[in-house]
Amino acid sequence: MASLFCLSILSLLVLGSSNTDSDSVLLVVLARSRAHTLSQWLGFLENLDYPKASISVYIQTDHNQDNTPVLLSEWAENARSEYKDIFLNTSSQISYSLSTGPSQWDEDRYVHMMRLRQSALDYARKHSCRYVFYVDTDIFITNPGTLRHLIGLQRTVVAPLIKINDKVAYANFWAGMTPAGYYKSVPQYFDILNQKKVGTFQVPMVHSALLIDLLGEGAGKLQYYPMRQGYEGPVDDIIHFAINAKENDIPLHITNEETFGFMPPRDGHTTMGEEVKGFFEYLVDHVINDVTDLPRSRYLTPPTPTMFGFDEIYLINLVRRPERRVRIMALLDLMGIKVKLFDAVDGRQLTQEMLDDMGVRQLSGYEDPYHKRALKFGEIGCFLSHFRIWEEMVARNYQKILIFEDDIRFGVNFNSQFQDTLNEVEALNLDWDLMYVSRKILQKAEKWVKGSSRLVVPKYSYWTASYMLSREGAVKLLRQNPTQKMIAVDEYLPLMFDAHPNKEWSAQFEPRDLVAYSVNPLLIEPQFYIGQEGYISDTETSTVIQEPAPKDEL
Repeated sequence: MASLFCLSILSLLVLGSSNTDSDSVLLVVLARSRAHTLSQWLGFLENLDYPKASISVYIQTDHNQDNTPVLLSEWAENARSEYKDIFLNTSSQISYSLSTGPSQWDEDRYVHMMRLRQSALDYARKHSCRYVFYVDTDIFITNPGTLRHLIGLQRTVVAPLIKINDKVAYANFWAGMTPAGYYKSVPQYFDILNQKKVGTFQVPMVHSALLIDLLGEGAGKLQYYPMRQGYEGPVDDIIHFAINAKENDIPLHITNEETFGFMPPRDGHTTMGEEVKGFFEYLVDHVINDVTDLPRSRYLTPPTPTMFGFDEIYLINLVRRPERRVRIMALLDLMGIKVKLFDAVDGRQLTQEMLDDMGVRQLSGYEDPYHKRALKFGEIGCFLSHFRIWEEMVARNYQKILIFEDDIRFGVNFNSQFQDTLNEVEALNLDWDLMYVSRKILQKAEKWVKGSSRLVVPKYSYWTASYMLSREGAVKLLRQNPTQKMIAVDEYLPLMFDAHPNKEWSAQFEPRDLVAYSVNPLLIEPQFYIGQEGYISDTETSTVIQEPAPKDEL
């Protein structure tokens, strides 16, 4: 159903000219409390491969609980010279009498939506637009050719197939409808949804994203409102439109010939906080699984990225892994976090001769605790990547840095949760060298930091996916000359805060006085775990180094 949008008769603003042409399109924007999505949503629409000079934009927004009107006003002002014209209508109304949440709908809200959609249709007819393109603000049109494709199908009403993902059987159409106007499950729905059949199909219902050709057969009879006298069907904008089309013998169509976009789940969130949280979780999943860049609107002021007070935030990425770089940079843009891209040392390019020249030596007596083998070139590359960051930190006299590897996934509300953690560290006046933001906990029953609800003293742990490091911490890590007695970097860190179970290794590093803490609960986790589709390990798939010969063979 249409996602949260509304009306107002308070402030009307028309920007631009009134000229029309036979290919003119009215793009309908009905937005309610969508400040958290607007930049990306508008960014996708701005990328449509269709002349902006032929697109008029019709914007209605009301009943907002955020700054949606401010953003839309800014967008309209900045974009008006690009588009044919822009109609903007905002209101200060903030709620419905019976709808207590962003995804809750009462009859008044449905009627309001019917009027809104009808007002856009009337506007298009009055201004001689050829097409009306409805795109709800929870529908993300990622395919720039969508509008041209729909127009090329030459149907009176046609919708691009938009679904949540391949695991959820929900999309913007029905394949069956009862005589009373309710949903009816039919096999054809899944054939279209899962693209077992590919093409353009007549269906009884399309919604949320659809194109109307106002010169198409019967188009003059299409309407959302008012409901005809004697109408006894559901009070719902999309159902009434479908019934109106059926009564006037106007076929509705859905096309699944291409991938056109996506929509977040519609879970009936009860608060705006839950709405924003759910949207963020879905976008993170979408970026991780589909490697989709999320463009921001060119006509909205971009948010100032944060560094959380660190001197630098490093992002470690292998040059030969551009797909990871695209994915993590999209996530960081979504989070509004500024990073410095740091090219990882590629273990695949290392040789034994190079290691000898650099003075890299494996720790005497080292073997992987699980696989009982020497270090791999990938593990050495990983260690050297972190090592060089530690060196740069000291050389540039940075006081504190944050390190991200490129295969991380941010937790829900990461920015606020992380900032709260930093505030607590400051309030407790903690003297710290290293603080894990992500790790694999190997030993439980860790002690809480006194007076803290977010920090623990870590025991033996794996992973270096994300951690904070102070200058003193970097100095302590470097002064051991660890490249001359190297172990895996995620073995080295717990060894340096004296939590490593291998006492023979530990004895070769003195002093082991790194002051370490960990965020709890952890705020970052891997994008993929071992065994999951998409999991890649450049350390585990590399080859083992040449082990040093025993002393009696030297």
